[in-house]
Amino acid sequence: MEAAKPAGERHRTKYDAAFPTEAVRRVTQDGQAAARGAQALAMSEAVSGKWVRAALTQAARTAGSEALEQENKQLRAQLARAEMERDILKKALTIFSQPTGR
Repeated sequence: MEAAKPAGERHRTKYDAAFPTEAVRRVTQDGQAAARGAQALAMSEAVSGKWVRAALTQAARTAGSEALEQENKQLRAQLARAEMERDILKKALTIFSQPTGR
């Protein structure tokens, strides 16, 4: 025997992986309002807005991480140069601190 659902419980719709991507594309690239995009896809405006906010947050993270990667690359190059200069100066100090044979 199947249990009866409470009156306030709604059915949760499951979407395939491409559906949220298409919904976000309609709002962000096509310039549709979230409400109109959700209505066109026959879905909840709240879910559509949630997907759009998540996509925009992810895009911001990606852009920020690319900037950090570029900065890390630059800092690693500076560090390698500083270490090389340090090693050269150590060798020069060793050479110049040796007593001369005179």
